[in-house]
Amino acid sequence: MSFLKKSLLKGIGQELGKVVGKVISDAVAPAANQQPGQQMNPTVQQPQQSSWGTGINPLAGLEQRLQGYATQMSQNIKVCPGCNKPASADQTFCPSCGTRLPEETLAQGAVCPQCGRQNGLGMRFCQDCGTKLPHAVAEEEASAAKDAEAMAQWDEKLSCYPKWCFGGRNFCIESYNEGEYIFSASFDGNHMAAQNAVAQYRQYLTQCGFRPAGMYPSMEHLYQRINGVVYHVDTEHCFEGDPDTASIGFMTGEPHGGFDYVKPEPKKMTGWQDLFKL
Repeated sequence: MSFLKKSLLKGIGQELGKVVGKVISDAVAPAANQQPGQQMNPTVQQPQQSSWGTGINPLAGLEQRLQGYATQMSQNIKVCPGCNKPASADQTFCPSCGTRLPEETLAQGAVCPQCGRQNGLGMRFCQDCGTKLPHAVAEEEASAAKDAEAMAQWDEKLSCYPKWCFGGRNFCIESYNEGEYIFSASFDGNHMAAQNAVAQYRQYLTQCGFRPAGMYPSMEHLYQRINGVVYHVDTEHCFEGDPDTASIGFMTGEPHGGFDYVKPEPKKMTGWQDLFKL
């Protein structure tokens, strides 16, 4: 989820909730209070016809009205590019993590730099001219900076493993035990792309000297011994948490049976005639 969407949920979601009730009440009340056979007041605008039948649609235009409320309230909200939390427009640094806040508010980030149109929140391109909006540009720049930071951490924490270069974004390297890490890359709802990327990384690992090993060899667990240390890449549980995010485990330790395990030869059957040999 983008920081814009998160901010809408966290920063103005509660305020929208307060006005939704009033908007629905204003839209529904005239029809709900009408007595059977009673005509609507001719001075009141008739609700639009429903798109799914012949009855009235008391919620017609609700989305546009809520969008207007959201745009109005977002004029005083900024979003931190570091932690995605909202902040007031008069703040320079995020009160949660200390990251420098953008100059623009959410509403300003939806103004087209080409034609000046105030677009709805959540749109990435201008409705009139197709120009990419400032908030979309800022989001991409923040995401690229975060990914670059994660790749820099790879050189420090995962230097003995081939570096990931198979797409995705929102890279993250997390430590869950001493010397054990999980690298994750999001593919924004495209689970097939995520699976293909992991398959390509497995093949890349084998080209770099990693191989199945142990008593139960599998391409989902690849190993390589470097200077006496066995490095292990686990891709078996990549998508248990999220089918659209590849999560790969990195750790040290030999597989069951040992890195150099060799399956023993089956014993030869002994014939009855061998029993009489001296």
